[in-house]
Amino acid sequence: MDLLSDLNESQKRAVTHVEGPLLVLAGAGSGKTRVITRRVAHLVKQGVSPRSILAITFTNKAAGEMARRVETLGVPGGAFIGTFHSFCFRLLREFADQTRLPKEFTIYDKSDQTRCVKDAMKRLEIPKDQFAPGAIQSAISRAKNKLTDAHRYAAEAKGFFQQTAARVYTLYQRILAENGAVDFDDLLLRTACLMRDLPDLREMLGRRHRYILIDEYQDTNHAQYIIAHGMAAEHENICVTGDPDQSIYAWRGADISNILEFESDYPNALVVRLEENYRSTQPILTVADRLIAHNRRRKHKRFIATRGGGLDVGVIRLDDEHAEAAEVTDLVAALGRDGVGCRDIAVFYRVNALSRLLEEAFRRAGIAYQIARGVEFFNRKEIKDVLAYLRLLANPDDDLSCRRIINVPARGIGAVTVNRLADAAEANPDISGLLAATAEPHRAGLGKAAAARVATFSRLIDELSADLNRSVREIVETVVTRSGIEAALKGAASKSTDDQQRQALRNIEELITSAAEFDQGNPDATLADYLNMVSLVSDVDMVDSESGAVTFMTLHAAKGLEFPAVIIIGCEEGLLPFDRGDGKDRDLEEERRLAFVGMTRSQDRLYLTSAKHRCLRGQTTRQVESPFLTEIGSESVCRIDKTTQEMPSYRPRTRLSGRQVGARRDRDGFYEDIDNRAIIEAMEASDSIPDEFAGISKGRLVRHPKFGAGKVLKISYDGMRTRAVVQFSNIGKKTLILEYAGLKPM
Repeated sequence: MDLLSDLNESQKRAVTHVEGPLLVLAGAGSGKTRVITRRVAHLVKQGVSPRSILAITFTNKAAGEMARRVETLGVPGGAFIGTFHSFCFRLLREFADQTRLPKEFTIYDKSDQTRCVKDAMKRLEIPKDQFAPGAIQSAISRAKNKLTDAHRYAAEAKGFFQQTAARVYTLYQRILAENGAVDFDDLLLRTACLMRDLPDLREMLGRRHRYILIDEYQDTNHAQYIIAHGMAAEHENICVTGDPDQSIYAWRGADISNILEFESDYPNALVVRLEENYRSTQPILTVADRLIAHNRRRKHKRFIATRGGGLDVGVIRLDDEHAEAAEVTDLVAALGRDGVGCRDIAVFYRVNALSRLLEEAFRRAGIAYQIARGVEFFNRKEIKDVLAYLRLLANPDDDLSCRRIINVPARGIGAVTVNRLADAAEANPDISGLLAATAEPHRAGLGKAAAARVATFSRLIDELSADLNRSVREIVETVVTRSGIEAALKGAASKSTDDQQRQALRNIEELITSAAEFDQGNPDATLADYLNMVSLVSDVDMVDSESGAVTFMTLHAAKGLEFPAVIIIGCEEGLLPFDRGDGKDRDLEEERRLAFVGMTRSQDRLYLTSAKHRCLRGQTTRQVESPFLTEIGSESVCRIDKTTQEMPSYRPRTRLSGRQVGARRDRDGFYEDIDNRAIIEAMEASDSIPDEFAGISKGRLVRHPKFGAGKVLKISYDGMRTRAVVQFSNIGKKTLILEYAGLKPM
């Protein structure tokens, strides 16, 4: 096919540029992916070997789409098209010797990292009420993104928090090493250090990857910058595409300066602006352009709509969050009458907590919806149990995974036995870890019965490890059946009327399906490759565009997607732009970019809603419209005020599930925030406690079904959940969610 016939002049310039640095400033909906894939095809047509081409983007979904398009263009296999993390994963496996990693190292996901941080804090006797594990974990992540290792971080630490975080960082890294594991940030950190410290390796990789293409360059952090420019140092054949106006990940280390200063790094760079928009109608572009024009840190470009007509952007003011949820369902119904299907509609919000009332309203209205929280599937207990088995098979030194499943399903191996095995492994240099200790239970001084149970577990892992050269689906299926997990779930489901038990079985079946699909798309891949894919999955990767359901997602998750109709809720001061309530200055320009990203996901219709009152911290408060709604002006905007003169009465919130508010809980009522941590930290607890817990107050003696008697030290309600800190006589202080804990006053 003619690679250039359907491209505009700017796109042609970007595609046909072969030698030397290239900066493509690609506005939203400007055909950026088309340019990248055509550029790959054009390079090959010019005689460049596909194996010399490295194309990197930020999500598995985007990489998959890019690879499919390149294949459709008739490009032979050989080019690497994937994410930064998957590229680094491959390099670290290839050069494991230089990084002192086992070849089959494990990638710890966010929840595993949190467990390691908590373990380190426990060993160092740092109380969790002194410093939140999440805050220390974030500090470690930020340090790694800046290529600051534990030793240097400790040397530069200032103040009590950083000094404490430095101690945890040092032990955290040791725990990872003991388990033959790395975290997400290590993938980048270790690869960047290879580039920086080993000139011969850097030059070899530069020769291997003669043509480097990096998508979404505005989202790169310092480590990614070092990796990309290290490989491009000699030939300078580096093409970066991106848009400073869509830089929304500073909180995870992204540095907008990387794209703003590209021309300083490469003075001879060709700069191409893609300004024609093929996605959105002119009214949507007009409003989005007027908003983003208030930012100073950007590179100006025009927005040229290629589509005529279009409806004005709807800005709707409502009484409260309940009226807002009702309005969204009405909008979806009206769109349906106009021929817009549910799968073509998305609802965006700044924080996950705003989805709860939407879910309730959609269920009442009988409207199908899906929530873009793909990561949650892999965080479910039964899924993490199976994955822990798989990780242990791939990496026998992974003590964290071994601890998780040594008694799953229950086989009579308790915590005392596990600790004795761990002590034996630590005391004997010839025992490499916890799994190795299970093969010699006598050395841990176990009794006959306990030793027999441990030996049975050891034999099970040996049997499961016997043939890892099979397809991933076969390995997963064998683990599910031979481990006893499937039988245990079936037994629990048969004895319970709780649908959660049956759902757990369906989740296991879905995991096997995911393994089969992985095999189909990656016939030569290994178990380690599958585990890598699972570890690096993002929310966007799990959005099903064919589901026939309205999609709910955060504005951050919406990046890279498009929908015929978009509704952005909660456009109020404190929510968008978001105020964390921690006294720190917020980055108003980044918040504005986030709103801009949400707006430019829309193809045909865009609605922005705000509430006059909203229940926060258990109390109804007056809300101020987002300043962004003022900045968009009046041209191409239709403003509708549906508020009344009445002050809405307080509506008690219904009982929530962990999934609705982004929290994970166990059967004892403990909780751990997954992705709502910011808003919960921002909202101070209220003294107003729901009536159902009126009998549980500070200083009151209470009883827990498992932990026995205790005294309430503190009780709080954040408008979503009621939490109590209880001092138990037997096990000490615990924080419980009262909606789940079964706590009773004595």
